[in-house]
Amino acid sequence: MTMTTERKIQSGAFLIAQTDAADVFVPERFDDDDRLLAESVEDFVRDRVLPRMPEIDAHAEGVLEALVREAGDLGAFMVDVPEQLGGLGASKKTAMLVAERLGLGGSFAPAVMVQTGIGGLPIVYFGNEDQRARYLESIMSGERITAYGLTEAGSGSDALAARTTARWDEERGVYLLNGSKQFITNAGFADLFIVFARVDGQQFTAFIVDRDSDGFSVGAEEPKLGLKGSSTCALAFDDVAVPRENVLGEIGKGHRIAFNVLNIGRLKLSPAVLGGAKISLADGTKYAQERRQFGKAIAEFPLIQQKLAAAAMRIYCAESMVYRTADLVDRHVAETLAETLAGTDEDVAAATVAALRELSVECSINKVYGSEALDFVVDEMLQVHGGYGYVTEYPAERHYRDARINRIWEGTNEINRMLITGTLLQRALKGELPLLGAVKQVTDELMSRRGRPVIPTGAMGAELAVIDNARKMTLFASGIAAQKHLTKLQEEQEVLAWLSDMVIQTYAMESAALRVAALEGELSPEQFDARRAATWLAIETGMPIVEESARLAIAASAEGEERRSMLSMLRKLTRRDPFDLRWAGRTLAATVIDRDGYPF
Repeated sequence: MTMTTERKIQSGAFLIAQTDAADVFVPERFDDDDRLLAESVEDFVRDRVLPRMPEIDAHAEGVLEALVREAGDLGAFMVDVPEQLGGLGASKKTAMLVAERLGLGGSFAPAVMVQTGIGGLPIVYFGNEDQRARYLESIMSGERITAYGLTEAGSGSDALAARTTARWDEERGVYLLNGSKQFITNAGFADLFIVFARVDGQQFTAFIVDRDSDGFSVGAEEPKLGLKGSSTCALAFDDVAVPRENVLGEIGKGHRIAFNVLNIGRLKLSPAVLGGAKISLADGTKYAQERRQFGKAIAEFPLIQQKLAAAAMRIYCAESMVYRTADLVDRHVAETLAETLAGTDEDVAAATVAALRELSVECSINKVYGSEALDFVVDEMLQVHGGYGYVTEYPAERHYRDARINRIWEGTNEINRMLITGTLLQRALKGELPLLGAVKQVTDELMSRRGRPVIPTGAMGAELAVIDNARKMTLFASGIAAQKHLTKLQEEQEVLAWLSDMVIQTYAMESAALRVAALEGELSPEQFDARRAATWLAIETGMPIVEESARLAIAASAEGEERRSMLSMLRKLTRRDPFDLRWAGRTLAATVIDRDGYPF
């Protein structure tokens, strides 16, 4: 593809300068067709899946598999497959909206998320014409269920350390796969597996493996802490013959597929955990209104209200981030396609992969924030249930267990924190992101600033000014750390993690505030106040993390008088008046209670 214009959509751009609210997509902008599609999926999950959850979690034979195939009949697996390949060709925003509704389904959710993501999309994005012709239609219909075979006993986060091998057998004209995989979702009933192996023990390569291949076997279901009904098994390969035409992509280039597919997985996981958080909040809100203590519903107690509000705030931030990011992917794809002479299926697939690669930082940010927000929500909603939350009769117990895996798969949150900061700094050093210039600008400003800056007027002006200081703190601390540690910064994992937490919270707070600003004049006073309250809660939760992380990063990167000077400059950005959390919590909680759950 020939680049003819300067790229406008750039990962990490929110750190370089303040973002205009008019440039941010908010979920209130979805049209009726998008909402109808999402509602049809939600109706299916609520009517067909949730009533059978006890059977699914008990691994009743054939139940989960049948429901996955039924979701294929509904068209859920066609949503973000390009029209040129027979799919619906929906935007990534619409695909995220569908993924969110699928995320309501507990143990059902991982099965369909693999089918719509890491199991099916590798063939969409990296398959050749023959492979798409042989497999894609049956994947979209649910006739073939997919699985993704990357993880091994000795290669979890270090995916490229896989030991499964593929040896070319000249006489038979096939590759012979030997080795094993572990913790493979859908393995118990999948028909098709994307498997990674080293050709001749060296060249990391992806293969398409059919379940009925000789020498291929699937182990027993793993007993798990949560998501008990999802299928999780080991795979074994004993001279499994794979024809040359089932090599996915190029020999030795499997890492390109693996890493880009992980971006897909992280992008898809974020709305799925959002759906899980919403159903948990709805259950907690319902219980809080029904449970009476001291002569009144516990939903009337301010501390219970603050729990409901804190949960709703995190969902609001995660939701704002998910759809903001999905829109950036859509816009990046559109920019790339506009620069090509044709709009073939190869162009669309390549453009999507390029967009996900460029926005890999935002994919990781969403994955970390969303999974940790979900953990917070399910924990607080179990607390709202009190002792009843600890017994299986109530769904709070299942939500709590099911949530825990999300901080582990699709790259642990620790690995994603390393990737966020590491990727941004690598791109800055290569001149691909003007981060160093922004760092210098902030440093120069702090050296000359006296007193407090003028707070902008208008709706959300004060909030955005505080968040802009978070952005500047992130740049300032990143510059100090980069200058101190230089090329060895990758070894300073604590510093990378602190900087990543600053990036994550800045993106979360800004996404929440810009959503309110974008909707100014379109909302009722009640709805505007509830969204503003969510933003205040986000700021009062996020800013202490940013400030503390900045101090820790600076303390690890400077000493003596230099450290004292840097911390003094940092304090210029931390001076602010707190927002009224009592008002914010009660205001947001009232809307949550009135709407029986997440109110936006």
